[in-house]
Amino acid sequence: MPIIKIGDNMKRYFYIVLLFVIAGCSSAQLYKVDPLDDKDIYNGREFVTKESETSIVSVEFDGLSEGQFVFYIDVQNLSTQPAFIDPAEIFVEALHSDLLNIDQRFPVYYAVDPEKEIDAINKGIKTRKTFHEITTGANAAFTLLSIIGTLTDNNSRNDAHKVLHKVGRWADAQIREEIDYDASMKDMSAKREFWRKEALQITELQQDEIIGGLVFIPFNPKIKYLRIVVPVENEDFEFLFKVVKVN
Repeated sequence: MPIIKIGDNMKRYFYIVLLFVIAGCSSAQLYKVDPLDDKDIYNGREFVTKESETSIVSVEFDGLSEGQFVFYIDVQNLSTQPAFIDPAEIFVEALHSDLLNIDQRFPVYYAVDPEKEIDAINKGIKTRKTFHEITTGANAAFTLLSIIGTLTDNNSRNDAHKVLHKVGRWADAQIREEIDYDASMKDMSAKREFWRKEALQITELQQDEIIGGLVFIPFNPKIKYLRIVVPVENEDFEFLFKVVKVN
């Protein structure tokens, strides 16, 4: 059975998107993880593949986003039966140096759930739209009341100049709001597309189908050895790594 090849085009897109999509991402990689299982190298990148009668799973360390290790995971279903994949079920356990016993000082770290991230972004988009509508209406109403007040006061001198000044202030405030609204909506839309297209998705694979995507797992620099567990239907695929400080 051929080894699954990691998607390089997706990776190039990932590195571009990550710069502005993942808030607080550091450009300096302080840590990495080296595979302790037998590894393969493809285009200079190391990955580990495990295979059973029903599935093939490949895991590659992809980088360090702030507070999270990033892995690229491929899954292929070899069975005639559907195989269910849920990225939120992927987890990491800290191990002692014997690579057998769990280090109880650390909790189990589960991967970020893309569905929850998308849901949170959708709520943020809805909230921002509502705020924009309220702000636009409030700006217009306040300006209208100010103009009415100007026109009904006893001092009618330079009323036209005052009205133009108030309209200009409203326009300036509204332009700033429109710019901020447009930027925030584009940012949230880009993040939503990232989680939809680049992250590993909940999927039911049919025979010979393959799915691949990024998985984000909380990172603790005190951990020295770890085991990534990728559940596929009723099987758990385990991958061992050593945490290495780069600089």
